[in-house]
Amino acid sequence: MGNLADDEDSDVEIYRRYGDPTVYADSRTNADETLLQLLDTLGFERKNPMPMYTWHELPQALDDRESRCATRAWVVLAHIGYTVNLDPDLYCPDTERIVRGALASKAMDPSETHECTATPATAATLIAGPARSL
Repeated sequence: MGNLADDEDSDVEIYRRYGDPTVYADSRTNADETLLQLLDTLGFERKNPMPMYTWHELPQALDDRESRCATRAWVVLAHIGYTVNLDPDLYCPDTERIVRGALASKAMDPSETHECTATPATAATLIAGPARSL
């Protein structure tokens, strides 16, 4: 049994399960360490109860900032070249615009550590396409 990223043939799926307040980022089974570290850097907490299965979650304390953090991760990962799908309920257009602008102006290094505590000051040309439902 695979995870959502395996099922959707993507590198990362960012979503909230129905009725669950947690925001998840599922990466492919056996995802490379670079991708896992990027998700760590982008504010997600790594969970890996089994050696082959790893996923990430946003900290519950983010509350209303979850959409900004999820959108920021979507834009940055897509900018780097990963195939990423974002649940439309987590999409924040202002964050996408800001993140795209910052990446385009090279004001942001995608590998920098950033807190998801305020609207991010970064941006990119999306490779993943528009947000879609999972």
